[in-house]
Amino acid sequence: MPNRDGGHYFLTVLAPVRTDTMIDPVVGRTRSHAHLLAQKLALLATGPQTAASPPDGWVSPFSRNTMNHTARFAMIGGPNFNGRFSGDALVSLLRGINPLVPQPVDELTSPYLLFAADVDAQQGGEEAALAAYAAILWQTMQPDLAQIFQHCVGFSEADGATGFLAYLKACQVETTLPFNDYWADGMALPDTQLPLGPLKVSGVVAIAGAAVWLVAIIANGLVTVTGAKGWFAQQIGLVAGWGVFVLPALFGVAALAVWGVYAWIMRTGAKPFPTAPASDLPSILKGLFLQQAFTRFAIEAQGLDDDALHARFGAFLGAVKPKASAPALAPGECQAPVVEWVR
Repeated sequence: MPNRDGGHYFLTVLAPVRTDTMIDPVVGRTRSHAHLLAQKLALLATGPQTAASPPDGWVSPFSRNTMNHTARFAMIGGPNFNGRFSGDALVSLLRGINPLVPQPVDELTSPYLLFAADVDAQQGGEEAALAAYAAILWQTMQPDLAQIFQHCVGFSEADGATGFLAYLKACQVETTLPFNDYWADGMALPDTQLPLGPLKVSGVVAIAGAAVWLVAIIANGLVTVTGAKGWFAQQIGLVAGWGVFVLPALFGVAALAVWGVYAWIMRTGAKPFPTAPASDLPSILKGLFLQQAFTRFAIEAQGLDDDALHARFGAFLGAVKPKASAPALAPGECQAPVVEWVR
């Protein structure tokens, strides 16, 4: 799968963290970039993530635009250590393996900053989607981004939104397994079949040619041993001789057919899925708002007669405005604004 899929762009960035030191502007002491970066990430506002979150908590800076579905920063200090490779104790004893001697352990030359985001990309290709996101992200989060990425190698050379985009592309890792789950009713997939016709024909011809050549080799050996002469012996010799040149060509054509099927699979797999209806962030925020509002309506409408329920539902629709962009859940919030309808 490509970075852009289903109307979304899945950005994965691994930026190497600087291994030198700098003066902490707050306390005036020498600190490592990894320490200061971890401190900045720990203090980065996350907003109210659940109903139990403090109501006065600072909203995440990613909520300043309506493109971010999910966004995450994380520090990667090194690969996980899963322990020694185990084996049979008796076999290890016979082979002279000392279990007290450490085995090789994978290490990174520096810590890495992971930045992963799932953002709207309703139109355009991969390049346009990444450029649009980098521009809006720099416009709405420039102070936070500068404080975070200043601890990464090479970011000091970034200049404005254009430089930020170039830095993201330089540190980008292709997202090969994006998660996109907005086709609520399922997506109609085309009835696509593998183009196996040329492969079948070339394969059958190559195998048949190999069988004929093998028979000709055996027959030619018998003719040579018996000393037979004549037209048949001459034809057998020609088939056995020309098979050395014809057979590799036949298998070469079959190999090209295999490569063609493989290229078709890879090319087809790289095509992004179409955009799901109403899968952009504003539409999803509106849907979450309607979900919470309708839950309130369903609770309070218990026991109403038909006429009262009809009138109450009409008032509910007038208050929540299902086809309008507002009212809606705000980006970075989990509690929808409370709207009232006539009772």
